[in-house]
Amino acid sequence: MNSKFKFAGIFSLALILALSFAGCPAPESTNNTGEGPSSASALVITAHPSSADYVTGAAIAPLSVSAEALNAGGTLSYQWYSNTALSSSNGTPIDGQTGAEFTPTVTAGEAFYYASVTNTASGGGQSTATSAPARIKVLESEPAPLNRRLTVNTASKHQYVRGFGGMANVWESPDMTVKDIETMFNPLTGLGFNILRICLYPYMDAIIDNTEIPTRDNSDYYDLVKRVNKHGGYVLASPWTPPAEWKNTGSRNGGSHLLPAYYGSYANHLKDFAQRMYDNGAPIYAVSIQNEPDYVANYDGCEWTGEQQRTFFAGQGHFTDGVKGWGGGQEIPAVLTMTGEVANGVSKNDAMMDDPAASQNIDLVGYHIYGNLGIPYPKALENATKPKETWMTEHNINTSGNYVIDSTWEKVWPLIDEVHHVIAVNDSSAFIWWYAKRFYSLIGDGEEGTIEGQPLWRGWAMSHYAKYAANTKRVDLTAVNINGFSGGQVDSSNTVMGTAYESLDGSTITLVIYNKGASAVGDVQIDLPADFTAKSVSVIITDGTQKMANVFAALRPDKKSAVITLPASAIISVRFTK
Repeated sequence: MNSKFKFAGIFSLALILALSFAGCPAPESTNNTGEGPSSASALVITAHPSSADYVTGAAIAPLSVSAEALNAGGTLSYQWYSNTALSSSNGTPIDGQTGAEFTPTVTAGEAFYYASVTNTASGGGQSTATSAPARIKVLESEPAPLNRRLTVNTASKHQYVRGFGGMANVWESPDMTVKDIETMFNPLTGLGFNILRICLYPYMDAIIDNTEIPTRDNSDYYDLVKRVNKHGGYVLASPWTPPAEWKNTGSRNGGSHLLPAYYGSYANHLKDFAQRMYDNGAPIYAVSIQNEPDYVANYDGCEWTGEQQRTFFAGQGHFTDGVKGWGGGQEIPAVLTMTGEVANGVSKNDAMMDDPAASQNIDLVGYHIYGNLGIPYPKALENATKPKETWMTEHNINTSGNYVIDSTWEKVWPLIDEVHHVIAVNDSSAFIWWYAKRFYSLIGDGEEGTIEGQPLWRGWAMSHYAKYAANTKRVDLTAVNINGFSGGQVDSSNTVMGTAYESLDGSTITLVIYNKGASAVGDVQIDLPADFTAKSVSVIITDGTQKMANVFAALRPDKKSAVITLPASAIISVRFTK
């Protein structure tokens, strides 16, 4: 189990602010405060004009572009261009078309357009970003459906998907900074993650003032949480051990348990931590009672049986009541409570789930997937006392003896298969990787050939889920004539995996699809539900050479379907907007 190395400093990761959208230039360089692009006029395109096909005589819908200034102040201005090819360069300015929308006039054949957006800062200075190109094509008749098809069924809804992220430790390695959080959690210029797991240390003062681990600077502990909250994220605090003096061995290490006489003291300890975070302007979303209560650790640890946890929750109540939390960009009445996050086998929570006196005081069920990828857990999801989200809160995959390969594109697939399994098979609401910053993880830490603070391929890959699946409801996705496709179980015969999601207001449908095979699937038609008429479609690809690049997709004339292309060894995300 990789978790046994949590203090060894063997692992780590890092990231850097970088966008590589085709036709969408990266923002200005980042300053050293982690506050984002240093130019007062920096901006980013947030929605590109959408390609579409029409039948002769149909009205052409307006093309539109959206952009956001990354710093306060400034005025956005627009210019539309026509072109002779699907390109965002060397076009011809269209006289008078200087708004965010433009309605082209096309009667036959095809035409190409793009827009540039300029932000003029109130204090001076300008920055310009260019949209991806759009193709408008007018056909003589409705085209025949493609043979290869994906069908989205929003009538069949599954779990709420809350989000994706990783862990920030307090130990010797790696040291995560506010700039790293900005790289990972900024939804516009970063990877768009929205869940951070932090360590609830038994002696917090000694950690934050750096007396416990003098080789590590934890003085920015609150600042990391504040930055995640600023970007609308969620923070989970996980304790590795209660204070040693409350345990049967008097040791912080595993091979021990919390004495029942101190259950009340421990509940107050967790509540006091939540209050400390709130008082320091860094409120958290949830707190668990134990990291891996079923694993005997030779480092900070504590074992709990399911029956002991049941006794704790039944006796201590919803112990965070009275301490306000924060999540999803808003204050919540009380910090949520989570079970101990078992190392494997979520059914170890049965004793708590079967007891209404305990279950009513539990908001979330946490688990890890070391040795057991898991299955749905209806005792939590459909709990008669209080239904609960299940969160996969830790796993790590690395290649002992050959760590350098873990930052390569080929090693994306083991991680992404696990993300898919947790969401599509386990019906879980969150996937949280181990160290978010490490050479085998989401951003590099400078070891094993990685660059400090730079997003790694695993980070770019998981960003698809963070940006296209978080804060949605998962819905059914089925396929016809796509060899190796599965919307659920991952096994050796499945090379193409896919999931679909609907926003809570029903205005967008998104898909995350990946092909880990060596052969391209080719053109695929995506069919939308009968009650969903799309105004736009966009597709982003990551394929080992491109990080998050816009690629061509076109709405078909009925605006209830679109054609995309799925190449070999690639992840694509698709967004339809009404």
